[in-house]
Amino acid sequence: MAETPKAPVQSQVRRASVQQRLSALEAEQVLLRQELASLQGELRLPGLYLTVEAGGTSALVPARHVQEVVRLVALDALPGAPPHVAGTFVYRGSPAVVVDLARLLGVKRVPDLDSHLVVVDAGRTVALLVDRVRDLVETPVLLDGTPGGEEALPWDGTGLMAGLCRTPEGLRPLLRTSAVLAGMEGL
Repeated sequence: MAETPKAPVQSQVRRASVQQRLSALEAEQVLLRQELASLQGELRLPGLYLTVEAGGTSALVPARHVQEVVRLVALDALPGAPPHVAGTFVYRGSPAVVVDLARLLGVKRVPDLDSHLVVVDAGRTVALLVDRVRDLVETPVLLDGTPGGEEALPWDGTGLMAGLCRTPEGLRPLLRTSAVLAGMEGL
């Protein structure tokens, strides 16, 4: 019976050791990616990215976070919600909160009937209300800052922009889907 208390302590020590090694490996991976980018002159993001338009501008959404793209449906109002929350609807049997990306950009408008809902996994079911879904971009180039000292993009002030990417169609901000739920904890 004297061995029982030591087992959880040894397990915790080993877990902490593994977490330290994992953190060191992650830090080394970041450094290696930066070194590789400096050798190649550019850093390409792996995977596919969905191009969406909202409020007169476009952005990229990582396709791995997209569950489905659906046509705009009737939304139920959500009392007390921030202005950028357009409402809710039932998505595959579960409630989904709809975030209007144009409202987050400061554009007040009534969405067209041909608007889309991009259902994403952001910790819970959330749908991004967008004016249009355009195409898929494979491995866009991640830029370091805004090239040429251009003026700020509309996405800069929203906290939703994770970075800026160069695509064949031009510069597109990369949308940070994890930030979509900011300020909606009580909803």
